[in-house]
Amino acid sequence: MSTKICTNKTINKKHLKLKKAYLNNIEISDKNLGDKYTKFEDSKLDESQTLLYEIKNKPKKFMRYFRGEIVRVKFGVNIGSEFSGEHFAIVISKRDTMMNPTLHVIPLTSKKHLKSVNVGNILYDENLINGLRAKFRGENDSKKKKEIERVIKYYTQRKNTISYACIDHIKTISKLSINKTLFEKYDYLPLLKCNNELIEKIDNCIIKEYTNLN
Repeated sequence: MSTKICTNKTINKKHLKLKKAYLNNIEISDKNLGDKYTKFEDSKLDESQTLLYEIKNKPKKFMRYFRGEIVRVKFGVNIGSEFSGEHFAIVISKRDTMMNPTLHVIPLTSKKHLKSVNVGNILYDENLINGLRAKFRGENDSKKKKEIERVIKYYTQRKNTISYACIDHIKTISKLSINKTLFEKYDYLPLLKCNNELIEKIDNCIIKEYTNLN
């Protein structure tokens, strides 16, 4: 990224706009709104930190993802009915590479939408949970046991939760907006993937919604 030389006058104008944006954000925060504004402050802080990370590190290679994988995405706070907040999402990009900085995803939600696909309790995997329980029993380090226990609790709470893939909210995201793992190495999210039957079901809904081929 190139750096432009700015005069004091230009800098003052830029800072004035940022101050106005700051005051707007303070006003929104003080309203203590719910729904998509519940974690408004966290979202704005994370957005600025991510932008700084991108500027300072200039990443050239990224994680490679495969179609059908489940990722956790920070969608931020968006205008109107655009998807907001942190949600799990299904990767639908077909040929991702380490050089590609973006992904196409379909957000998941526990609320049924008019144009959505029921993907069941895709976030809960009994076999993986049992594997973590066995690891917990065999672990002697109290810190590691606590981390494992957190993962088990996090996903067990979703055991009876049905998720829906929101077809009408397909979105292109930056890979920098992906929250890779919530609990570091014990999070089994990277192991989750939609089966072929479910991917075909999603594909059919995409075709029906966005093309004239049905």
